[in-house]
Amino acid sequence: MPTLGERVERRDRAHFVGRRRELDRFDEILDGDSVHVVHLTGVGGIGKSALLREVARRAVAKRFAVVWLDGRDLPPFPAVIETALEPVHTNGPTLVVIDSYEMVSSLDNRLRELIIPELPESTIVIMASRQRPSVGWFDGGWDVLFQAMTLDGLGLDELRQLAAGHVGSGDTIAEGALEAFLRDAHGSPLAVVVGAQTGGIGTVAELAERLLGNEVETDRYRTLSVAAIARVTTPELLEAVHPGSDGHESYKWLADRSFSEPLADGIALHALVAESVAQALRVRDPAGEADVRRRIADDVYTRAVAGQFTLSSDLQHLVVDPDVRWGFSADVGKRYRIDEVRDGDIEYIGSLLKAVDLEEWWDVTSVFFRDHPEFVGIARDRAGVTGGYYVAVSPANAPAAAERDVLLGPWLQYCRETLGSNSAVLAREAVDLTGERGEVTALLGAGGILGTGVVNPRFVFLPIAPTLPMAKAFSEALGGQHIPTLDVNAHGMNLECHLVDLGVRGLLGFQRDWIYRETGAVPPTDLADPDPGRLIRLLRDPSGLGLGPQWLGPTPSKRLANLRAMVTEALIVFGEHRDDELAKSIIEAAYLGAGESHETIARRFHLSRSAYFRRLQSATTRVGDELAARQQAIG
Repeated sequence: MPTLGERVERRDRAHFVGRRRELDRFDEILDGDSVHVVHLTGVGGIGKSALLREVARRAVAKRFAVVWLDGRDLPPFPAVIETALEPVHTNGPTLVVIDSYEMVSSLDNRLRELIIPELPESTIVIMASRQRPSVGWFDGGWDVLFQAMTLDGLGLDELRQLAAGHVGSGDTIAEGALEAFLRDAHGSPLAVVVGAQTGGIGTVAELAERLLGNEVETDRYRTLSVAAIARVTTPELLEAVHPGSDGHESYKWLADRSFSEPLADGIALHALVAESVAQALRVRDPAGEADVRRRIADDVYTRAVAGQFTLSSDLQHLVVDPDVRWGFSADVGKRYRIDEVRDGDIEYIGSLLKAVDLEEWWDVTSVFFRDHPEFVGIARDRAGVTGGYYVAVSPANAPAAAERDVLLGPWLQYCRETLGSNSAVLAREAVDLTGERGEVTALLGAGGILGTGVVNPRFVFLPIAPTLPMAKAFSEALGGQHIPTLDVNAHGMNLECHLVDLGVRGLLGFQRDWIYRETGAVPPTDLADPDPGRLIRLLRDPSGLGLGPQWLGPTPSKRLANLRAMVTEALIVFGEHRDDELAKSIIEAAYLGAGESHETIARRFHLSRSAYFRRLQSATTRVGDELAARQQAIG
């Protein structure tokens, strides 16, 4: 029985037209020409992806393996691409296609200088981009192996053939109107296929807009709405958003649309069409758009917490609020990439900071560059120019230098002793050296999370300069709490510590809940806490109860009283053994007492600091398990 992928492939092959000159050249390259790297440039909607799919089919016929990478799916981190290209080394002759290359063009230098040169000689690489190739591809020996190609629009005869293959059954366009439409399309296949199916005449944007109101049946309209809002659409997503529907049948219909593009894990609408449809939907049916967005968020969240943390980008795609997108921007790979510390970085960055009277701060920062570069990330553009840097650690992997650091040292202590959690990212700094609003900052934030290795963190420590209103607004939007005792005013730097508690379900849960709030709905309330020990620790920092959980009570004071009562009742878990009695006493002193410091409590029980925290952690886990059992019985 044919698969959905085979159906998409069959339709794509049947409707491909033109490009004889380009195909002839690619055939020569596949047959052994000296060229091994091709950069294909063309404007959006001109047919780059369609041409590459036809080239890939021809490569398969010539016994090439094909590795297809889509820049829209790739974060701008070299390790991700290197991993994706590992099969090339064992495949034999391989065609590597990097579509939407402009989305990861910040990796251009690394690909040219380090990654592609290591590929076997039998490899052919094609990059399709809206941007022209960088000058580095034309010298240094690449001029023999590299060819730049520009993809222009289709001719009128080819556009007529394309239109004829996409006009819906029974639909006709008057001859004069068709010719005018084809001329106005300026050679764009996207404009033609969308216009032919909808009867639209005008610019590509106008044709995409007309998609909404041109007799799309109700069930198809619902399918189209999901595809316009989601980053990637699958049969399972369609069924999750519309329970009881035939997701595979709807997916087949979507796959047959001329404006749909296959991705590795599903189908996406052409960006222009998706944006136009989603925007029109928000205007015409805001309640419906909000409902679809929430349903998509629920499905993506469920799959993400089951182990696919990378789906965080799919949740992020659903966020509309510009203030939040300032710090969670998906579009970070166009100009910059995250790179490791290299020769000259210390001198260059140091000179910049010293020029703005931050020499003292650089003196205490540069130790991470020299001794612990694995906790530093550099944002570079395609020319290798530094745009910024981050320094970030987590409690689980912080180096000795972080323990001694004027900023990170107290943060780490607070994280371990007050929060009792390793699920945290401590961003010592994310310094944007470009002066451009948000672009590099967002990339540095993403790089910091990846660099620390914390999956789905719950806590994020942010260094906020009081003089930067955008940073303070971002922290405020996330619900960041200013912890004055952790502020730093030393070495010429004045930084506030803002602690963002993303909730017991971490970044993924926060994103899902944000989408709910953004669409005017109350986020789902889950009774059980996946780590009840975190709930107990709120007794030492009751300010955290201001945000919930709601099931503990309607007000922070009521939540605190109920939590104290619950923990007191849960102490029944301890028996009469001497060790149990000590554990119970430690819990009572740490969480139900007068708020003494941990050091004072440890001295009272004649315990070393490490022995005290070890016993406290064990006792907290036992009480947490008892609370979880009681909640489950109630639920």
